[in-house]
Amino acid sequence: MFDIYLTSEVVPESETTAKAVYGKIHIGNYVETFVSSLAVWGREQYRASWTQALQRVADGVGPAALITSYVKPKLPDDFLIWWPLYPVGETVYVRNELLFYRQLRTPFSLDHPWESVRERQVTNAEGIRISEWVTTTQSIRECLERKLPRVSG
Repeated sequence: MFDIYLTSEVVPESETTAKAVYGKIHIGNYVETFVSSLAVWGREQYRASWTQALQRVADGVGPAALITSYVKPKLPDDFLIWWPLYPVGETVYVRNELLFYRQLRTPFSLDHPWESVRERQVTNAEGIRISEWVTTTQSIRECLERKLPRVSG
């Protein structure tokens, strides 16, 4: 099973500054809670971005990423938080990463965020295995079907 969504629960520390809410990602039996800033993007922007990313994987087009906290880059050390999706056949490898804007060779594009997904490496520079979770393209398709509005007719 795969799913990603925002909850209605507001992050308590965010009430005096930019609002943020909790979200959840389910990858098989693994469940992670994350914080999504609503300072720039609202719920619909996250949902639309996730739908686009899931569709890329379902269509077999290539890697994608689920942005879970977006802020506009203003300072050199600004970053976004995302979950890159690496499809390999019917298997999809999922990671949780910080994407530092200063590390990109080209400017980050909200229209084509997958262009900033790095090539999948199994180990880091020190030879330590990189943490990742595994799901299937079928689970991604099922998640996408749940998220798309039904057309009656």
